Amino acid sequence: MWTIMLLISCSPKEQDVETPPAEPPERMVLHEIFSGSNCGPCAPAADNIAAALADHDGQYAIVEYQIGSDPYMTREAVNRRMLYLPGEESYGIPFVHADGTGFHPNDMDGEETPYSAEDFVAFAEVPTVLRITADVAFTGQTVDMDITLEPWEDIDGDNLRLMIAINENTTFANVGSNGQTEFHNVFKKNVPDDSGTLLAPMTAGESMSYTFSHTFAGDYDEEAGYSNMVDHDTAHTVEEFDDLAVVVWVQDMDTWEVFNTTWVGHH
Repeated sequence: MWTIMLLISCSPKEQDVETPPAEPPERMVLHEIFSGSNCGPCAPAADNIAAALADHDGQYAIVEYQIGSDPYMTREAVNRRMLYLPGEESYGIPFVHADGTGFHPNDMDGEETPYSAEDFVAFAEVPTVLRITADVAFTGQTVDMDITLEPWEDIDGDNLRLMIAINENTTFANVGSNGQTEFHNVFKKNVPDDSGTLLAPMTAGESMSYTFSHTFAGDYDEEAGYSNMVDHDTAHTVEEFDDLAVVVWVQDMDTWEVFNTTWVGHH
């Protein structure tokens, strides 16, 4: 493992629904991948993850946080990695959290067994009681999102969060030393930030609707990097604004449990 030391608007609204969704929701497994273009083991990790997911389109979502010393690392991405390392001051990559459960994608069992389709299926077969839908519009440097949460059963928790990540489907300008020539599902921004939006406990049959908008500020930051992370108030690292996607999930930030996910705009 490679180790290193260390114009948004939101208007939530609620809408009551008399009955739960007609059919139980299906789970989409969230893969939070922590990687970096200068991390040697991250290249085979990308291959292992791709192979495990190859036959499961529509059943998973990916947010790939390029950290380490990747030019596209952001403070939000680092904060997300450290969320899963309470009390620690350093982190290792590559690493993956699938629906909150962490593992090394090159070594699932201490014997260098990579993440596999069978491992993925075990995550996908966990039932879910939440349906998430999102209507997303990409206009210039602005991303508008209408999100609906439909609980099939009650969901309790004092720290439930609606999380949103804007990704770029493919990037090239952050190539580093590990041999990868392009990167996929690269994290660009949380909306509104890496703390997400606090949710009240959810009641079966009562949907919650939210509207968000994020505008990427300024121009592409040619100087972004490990010692000069992009300042989202003034600049961005998006290579192509017609190549964005949005991942939405609900997570208990105390237990790390992810209730469900949706993914809009990915290739």
